[in-house]
Amino acid sequence: MRMKMKELERETGVGRETIRFYIREGLLPEPERPKRNVATYGPEHVARLKLIRKLQQERFLPLSIIKTIVEAQAEGRPRELEAFIGLENSVGPLLAESLSHTPQRIEDVSAQTKLGVDDIRELAGFGYVTIDVRGDGEWLSRRNVRLVELVAESRAAGFTEEEASYRNEHFRIYAQMMDVVARYEVSIFYRNLASRLGSQEGAELAARGIRLVNEILPILRTEKLIREMTRVSEGGMLDEDGSEG
Repeated sequence: MRMKMKELERETGVGRETIRFYIREGLLPEPERPKRNVATYGPEHVARLKLIRKLQQERFLPLSIIKTIVEAQAEGRPRELEAFIGLENSVGPLLAESLSHTPQRIEDVSAQTKLGVDDIRELAGFGYVTIDVRGDGEWLSRRNVRLVELVAESRAAGFTEEEASYRNEHFRIYAQMMDVVARYEVSIFYRNLASRLGSQEGAELAARGIRLVNEILPILRTEKLIREMTRVSEGGMLDEDGSEG
C-alpha cells in the first residue's frame, strides 16, 4: 500500500523535513514518483524509519553508523555483526579510566608539553596518536593528550634524540604492535560473539576484556624486558634487529 508524505509522517512520527534529509543522505530509498510533483511511499519506508528511530533511541548511534546498518540490510549482506556495529559508543562510558584530561586543541597540548606541533603531527602520521579535525581546528582526545604528555615526559627523563637517539620514530613500533593487537582482539571478539550477544551485553563483556588485557600488557612487557636484559647479560651481545636506537 502506497502512501503520501502526510500519511508517512503520521505512521512513523517522523517529520517531513527529517524524512527528506534521510532521503538525501541515502538512509531512505527514493519514493516512487508516478507523476510530476507526486511522491508515494511504501512499507519499506515505514520499516526503515522505525529502524532508524530504534537505533537512535535504544543504541544512541550516530547517523553515519546507522547508514552502515541500513545499507547492509538493503543489500542483503550478512547480519551477524549488526548488533556490534557502533559498539564503541557503548564501551567507552563503561571504561572507568583514571584520566583527568579533557580534549584539547593541538596547539594547547604543544604549549603545555613543549612538544612541537610538527612533532605531534609526525606522531599522528604513523598512528601513535589520532588528531581529530573539526571546524574549529585540530583536536586531541583525552587519551591522545596523555599519549603526547608521555612522549614529552620520556624526553624529560633523558630519552632524547641528542643524548640517546630516541626520535619520534621510536614510538612507531608501539603503534604498530597495538594495531596488530587491536585488529586481532576485535576480529576474534566480533566473529565469536556478535551473533550470540546483544549490543549492551557485548559492550559490558568488551569493557571487562579491555580492563583485563590492560592489566596483562604492562606486566607481560616488564617480564619480557627483564628476560631480554638477562639474555643479553648472559650472551654479551645484542640481536641485530635490536641493536639500533
